[in-house]
Amino acid sequence: MKKSIFWTLLAVVLSFAACQEPEVLLPAEANKGINNLTVYPTWDGYHTADASGFTSKIDYEKRVITIQVPYTLPVESDNVQKLEDYKKVWVQFNLDDNATLEPKLTTIDLTQTYKVTLTDQKKEQSEWTIKAALAKSSACDIESFAIPSLGLTAVIDKSSATASLIYFEQLKNVFAEVVVSPHARIVPDPATTAFWCSPDEPKKFTVIAQDGVTNREWTLQQTEPARVEEGIRPESGKMLWTTKLSAAGVAKLDMTTGIAVTDDYVILNTRGEDPIVLDAKKGTTVGTMSLGSIKGATSSYYMTSDHKGHIVINNRVPDDGGVFRVWRMRDINSTPELFIEYATTDVYGDHISVWGDVYGDATVQAAYCGWTSTGSTSTLTWTVKDGQTVSMQPYWCQISGVGGWTNGDAIRLGTDATADFLACGYSTNKLTWVDGATNAALNYVQGTLTGNEGMKAVDAVPFNGINYVAATMETFFTWGVAGGMWVMEAKYPQTFSGSLELDASLDPDCVVYGLDRGEGGYGIYGGRANDGTNGNAIQDVKLHVTKDGYFMYAYFMFCNGYVGCIQFDCIAQ
Repeated sequence: MKKSIFWTLLAVVLSFAACQEPEVLLPAEANKGINNLTVYPTWDGYHTADASGFTSKIDYEKRVITIQVPYTLPVESDNVQKLEDYKKVWVQFNLDDNATLEPKLTTIDLTQTYKVTLTDQKKEQSEWTIKAALAKSSACDIESFAIPSLGLTAVIDKSSATASLIYFEQLKNVFAEVVVSPHARIVPDPATTAFWCSPDEPKKFTVIAQDGVTNREWTLQQTEPARVEEGIRPESGKMLWTTKLSAAGVAKLDMTTGIAVTDDYVILNTRGEDPIVLDAKKGTTVGTMSLGSIKGATSSYYMTSDHKGHIVINNRVPDDGGVFRVWRMRDINSTPELFIEYATTDVYGDHISVWGDVYGDATVQAAYCGWTSTGSTSTLTWTVKDGQTVSMQPYWCQISGVGGWTNGDAIRLGTDATADFLACGYSTNKLTWVDGATNAALNYVQGTLTGNEGMKAVDAVPFNGINYVAATMETFFTWGVAGGMWVMEAKYPQTFSGSLELDASLDPDCVVYGLDRGEGGYGIYGGRANDGTNGNAIQDVKLHVTKDGYFMYAYFMFCNGYVGCIQFDCIAQ
């Protein structure tokens, strides 16, 4: 019974199909026949439809299609185009379903005008004109906006035509470096006309496109952007500048021992010389700094800075006698103030590190830097409370489980003398996380790349809820790795492990940034690759966080090589 019903229904369907003419399927809504036209230059008869073509402007009322040939190509260049250069281009039409054009065009000459007949979906015909014209760009965007004098770079939002600066004070008579769309111009030009701006009074600019007609008003505003949940924004690390020590004005290239960083300046400490001062955001030399009576080859041996940008200087013992001394300065114009004295027969002074504020609460830590001693993995820690050194007698500790080293460096992760700390030194070349209560090594990142380097500088700061550590590695020899620097998360000792490799892709997960190591992974910023070898593997690194907490900067220095700056941020994009 069911089979009989099926065959009956099939017969009915077939009978209807047999007596009906095929229909032309039309879209639910008829468009205007021609939707767009694109042309592509051809070479030797072959078109390049996979490349960017020239689009068109369609006037449906006058039935004119104008092919828009860029006035300059590439757009950002001064290479003005000529229609005569496009006498054979491949043409591609986008038509409505069931619409046709006659004649059928595959290639056209842009110096010519063409007449075509469009037969639309309803079989109605109309005549159209196709021509070409040089078209100046209508783009009128701000691509970047920076105030170099203040080290400020705006966050650009093209959808709202805003440039947002993270700055909470009034901008007074400042100039800006602005990049706009190719061949556009900005009015008033902030590069030549000083302007004012404040959080309550944004500044307006108008960007006028290359065509001289299209324009857009942009607003420069000062704002407090959202932060990522914690730590740095992934992939935010970028090199701001690098400068050879020789180009910065350093005469004794093998005597530069350390760097200090303030909000505005980077100070290069060269033994026995007045320190050279660089602009922290541009790397340009701005002058020198006076150390007064403490200047000397061994008396002002090393220089660093605390988290607030206060400058810290120390001598080297026993080269400068039997008393280890540390001075502090509020800024580059201050007079050095002695605040630590410690009599010792051991070797100290290649490096010291500071966590905190030496005019508030801080720990100052020095690692043993001699070649042979039972205390080769020992450190000294002084505690500073309310700007006063608690005792001239430091807390001494011997690290266990790390092996022997020389020329070490260490920094506490807190203002308590027994806080956990990070330490490194030649020749184990381990950046070790040390338990501050037991002085035992908890974990480490192995830094030996070829076996001919020394990891001798470390620094750490808190940034957006996470502690970050930076370490450098420089060669003693002509065949070692020259000028390596890494920034790592120091979140938990359990995750602080792995091995740095010549192939950066193999670095441990805790690494968030590493300097370009060049061909073969041997580094491009150290002495080996530049002004000479670095027989003592002298190197330094400094992390600095801006007052607003949105940016972290990593500064590095290699004797006979480069000083440079990498910027990180925590701005939610």
